[in-house]
Amino acid sequence: MIYPFYIDKRLNCKNNEYIDVKLPYPIIANDNENLYIQINNIQYVNNLYNVSQYLQNNVITLNKVYRTYDVVNITGVAGSETIINIADDIYDPTLTTLEKYKSTTTLNYDTTNNIFKISNIKYDMEYKTSSLTNNNDPFIIPLGIAVNHYNNIFIDDSNNALDFKPNTHYIIFSNKSASGDLLKTISYKLKYDGSIGITSVLLFTLKIEASNDKLIWNEILPLLPNSLEIQWEYAEITSIKGVNDVNLINSIPYRYYKISLLRTDLIPVGNQNLYDAFKLNFIEFKRTSYTVSYSENPVQVNLMIPDGYYKVSTYVSTINELLQPHNITMTYNAINNKVSLINNSTFIPSYLLVDEDAMTYVYLKSKNLQINLGSLNDTFLLQREITYYLEDGINLINSQKIILTTNLELEHNSHNEIIGGNTLSTGLGNIICWLNNDIAPLSCVNYDNIQNIKYKLNDKNINNIIFYIYNEKSQQIALDNMLINFSIIKE
Repeated sequence: MIYPFYIDKRLNCKNNEYIDVKLPYPIIANDNENLYIQINNIQYVNNLYNVSQYLQNNVITLNKVYRTYDVVNITGVAGSETIINIADDIYDPTLTTLEKYKSTTTLNYDTTNNIFKISNIKYDMEYKTSSLTNNNDPFIIPLGIAVNHYNNIFIDDSNNALDFKPNTHYIIFSNKSASGDLLKTISYKLKYDGSIGITSVLLFTLKIEASNDKLIWNEILPLLPNSLEIQWEYAEITSIKGVNDVNLINSIPYRYYKISLLRTDLIPVGNQNLYDAFKLNFIEFKRTSYTVSYSENPVQVNLMIPDGYYKVSTYVSTINELLQPHNITMTYNAINNKVSLINNSTFIPSYLLVDEDAMTYVYLKSKNLQINLGSLNDTFLLQREITYYLEDGINLINSQKIILTTNLELEHNSHNEIIGGNTLSTGLGNIICWLNNDIAPLSCVNYDNIQNIKYKLNDKNINNIIFYIYNEKSQQIALDNMLINFSIIKE
């Protein structure tokens, strides 16, 4: 006797990962009878995404190590400091033309705010004054028509004189390279032109401030208190006074340094114009050598591939969009159907900078994802500028096989050796149908049991029949449109 069944999964089990067939009455075999199950026909549309959260192959994880270069190690010793030669970056004293700027030097005159800016490849410098005229570099002091017709405050010469009124004027210089200067000593001189007699004791001191963002400024103090002070006594007529190689309390390389002049009136000064008689004659900055080391911080980044149907080109381009902010590029080789990855990032260690690509490990959590990308490893390191080639060809088939098992007890159990594709994989039980599914998405799978294969059951009393649906990676899946025709045969 044959008991035929025609089941549309959409009726009662549309979104389930199984088909539960409720029998209207039990099928019973006598002791001298045997029951068999035979799958006659299966049909469904292959509508499962090949990349999805469901398959757990939509997340590529980057396990990164961030290095923050926040530890400064001073390697220079006292007396080994070198000059921060801003003038050499901007001016070319060998030129015989009136303007002795290097070809890459740029000048900007902000006459509204009275700020003069000059810059070249290594350094930027700006000068705040009380009055600024276009096309008149305040740092240049004309000395005549000879070859060396000018000088500037960075050269120790008695002719130099730059307006530098206390509490008003300032100079800011910045190192444009990745590494800032660690300012360690400073020298400066003031020049008194004698145009107004000194009627009080005048005390000047240099104020030094530093910043890495030009917003928050930290004052740098001298190692010896008062060592930056310059004083003129009552009625003194000395033309130039200064201090040399004053040691500073500074252990940090800053990008910006701001220099200004402060005054202290030990006796009230009646004529405030007296301060206009004092100019900045010379200034010299010296830096010490240093290295920076880092602290490390692990960071995990999950790159989410949107669920969908992907061909190789869209799959690789989508992943590249996710990798782009991390300076990683995936390349597909159509000749061997394999992909490779390269970390394109570069980094020059500098104080307070963060190297977000110091170490980058790619983690492919699921076997499904590893098979998609052709990787034999779940984790691999992407070293800078070294291409990593994945071992196997790319495979974007959503499922190569559809497997049916049942709750019925077969006389002979099937022998199964099948991998697990993700954390949802389970044991399969006895397989009664093994369908080819390696077709294009949204194609129709049509299976006919032309060999009339049937399986002998140990069961003698059947009240319900359950079919469990799996892919070839041991994960139960919900084929929401499956049609199945099967028979229970009693002989």
